[in-house]
Amino acid sequence: MIVASPKTSKHAVAMTLLLLWAMTHQAHGQATVNFTFPSYDLADDTANLIQNADYLDSFFESLIQLKTTGRGKVNIIHLGDSHIQADFITDVVRRNFQNDFGNAGRGLIVPGRVAGTNEPNNIRTGSTTAWKAKRCTYPEQPLPIGIGGITVNTEESDASISIKVDNTLNDYSFSSVTLFFQKDPSSYSFSVNDVTGQELGITGPYEEGMANVSHIELNNCVDQVSIQAVKSNDDQKQATLFGIELENGNDGVLYHAIGVNGAKYKHYNAAVHFAKQTAALKPDLFIIALGTNESVEYPYLDPTLLYHIDKLVQSLREVNPETKFILVTPPDAFRKKVKPNPGVEKIRNQIIQYAVENGLAFWDFYKVAGGKHSAAKWRAKGILRPDGIHFTKEGYAYQGNLLYEAFIKTYNRYVGLRHP
Repeated sequence: MIVASPKTSKHAVAMTLLLLWAMTHQAHGQATVNFTFPSYDLADDTANLIQNADYLDSFFESLIQLKTTGRGKVNIIHLGDSHIQADFITDVVRRNFQNDFGNAGRGLIVPGRVAGTNEPNNIRTGSTTAWKAKRCTYPEQPLPIGIGGITVNTEESDASISIKVDNTLNDYSFSSVTLFFQKDPSSYSFSVNDVTGQELGITGPYEEGMANVSHIELNNCVDQVSIQAVKSNDDQKQATLFGIELENGNDGVLYHAIGVNGAKYKHYNAAVHFAKQTAALKPDLFIIALGTNESVEYPYLDPTLLYHIDKLVQSLREVNPETKFILVTPPDAFRKKVKPNPGVEKIRNQIIQYAVENGLAFWDFYKVAGGKHSAAKWRAKGILRPDGIHFTKEGYAYQGNLLYEAFIKTYNRYVGLRHP
């Protein structure tokens, strides 16, 4: 409260109040985000919000701090299935976040091509060695699964994996590399080398009690390295790699996409190292977008789905106790390419039920995309593929923009209420 003394002019008081008002509204203006994108007019705009958003207050505060000061990092892990593995959705969301809140790097990647599967367009991996591979969707096969949901393994002591980022749409050059790999007396170490073969850093020898993760700082930003196996004694017989994180050392957002073709909730639960290794990424938010593959077997639906949702959430929460969760419902889809699939709505209802009963946030993409029979409308627009389940690149980009719009609408409402 400002009290005018006899010597204080009314003009001075008015100017002080005006200054305070301007400072407050300037901070509000700096915190909010304006976002527009090309639309196919398929979405339910009124439904496109993050539901139970009060649960996300601390996450929104982290974003406000980042937006207004330019300092800090916000880490988001987006977990899913084939809709996520290609990174079409998450590439759009990542670039939107980083355009508005700062670019801290590409984040977690998996060498998909080396594993014999698809990988995002903004990275390219390769190897002259044939690596064994396993996806989390085949839990009965050998090889453990870690943070990336896909594992590669070799017994070749001179094996290497090349990694190059594509900076066409966003600068993903990096100054640090974090390797997630099996560390035990039988495992090779790894070095990180530049394009000339010059060693930039090495994970070092195994020591008892070491976690399956090593962080290597580079002297400057690069857009290409190779990960080289290093054998230092005869006890070392193999190398097993779970994932690679790339950062640039800047403040901003790291948006990690983890997706595996065919994945269900139960597959991540069966991955022995998955939940524990997420702690190394220090996530502020998990976005879990699963459910499509649980619905494709309709009329059979797994009666243990709620159990598997809870098991995954609890295992991630155990090692990340402060992290928030958003559950995403799957979009409408066809079965056998042309038949409506009532199973999608049933799975959607169970995901929402779990979120509501456990106080988690959720994005009801099933409703946002148009609800029952909306797959036919997406197909008519030419952005649903002939299989009736997957989308074109343009369809996925539209989904990524819808998700980011839901974030920003909900975030801006929070800013207006808590930081008027």
